[in-house]
Amino acid sequence: ASLRRLALLAAAALAAAWLSQPSPPSAAFAAPPARARAAAPHRGRLLGLASLGAPRGGPRVVLFAAKKKASGGSPVCSGDTVYIKVHTGMYIGELDGTSRKEWVKARGKKKDELHALTIEKAGGGGEIESGDTVRLVMPLAQTNGTKIHMDIVGSAVRARYYDPRGEWQKMTIIKQTGGVIRDGDQIYIRSVFKNGRDYMDANPLEKAPDGEVKCRWPDEGDWQVMTIEK
Repeated sequence: ASLRRLALLAAAALAAAWLSQPSPPSAAFAAPPARARAAAPHRGRLLGLASLGAPRGGPRVVLFAAKKKASGGSPVCSGDTVYIKVHTGMYIGELDGTSRKEWVKARGKKKDELHALTIEKAGGGGEIESGDTVRLVMPLAQTNGTKIHMDIVGSAVRARYYDPRGEWQKMTIIKQTGGVIRDGDQIYIRSVFKNGRDYMDANPLEKAPDGEVKCRWPDEGDWQVMTIEK
């Protein structure tokens, strides 16, 4: 009887020890320790940024830097004199051609009367914002005092007529960070031709030393970026 009792007690002790051991929890449902729970909100915010597909490294920094720089310049308004510098560092203003000087070029090395454009906002005055339709009047010093709008038809960028209601003279001004266009902003100019697909661009000087300005591709790239100054 005593042996039987000892065997029962041993079995009971083994059962109690087995029951006292918790089952290994699933990784998906295991509760994090207190320190991990305390840090979870910060980790969640970091994961939230990653889930937005935010670009890593340079591009994000460049965008924020451009936005910060843009906020310092004065707003560009309809009727202002502006100077537009293409990616080669040259200013738009010259007119060239064989039979008629109407082809727009960018050869200027400084801001002067030969490169002083006038920007006009379609539908009224006031500050110009990204996405607005504008027209550009060529420098009066280049046109003997006659107002002539720049126009875009296909890939050709010319200056032939002054037409405040003309479709060929319409352009859309774009700033990647949006908002009001300011002195010193990087911009892109998109034509309305072909439903507003292509952007004005300039060839590198080694390809076109005469400062050729064109409108050829639906791309906000290195050849299309310009700087607007007052």
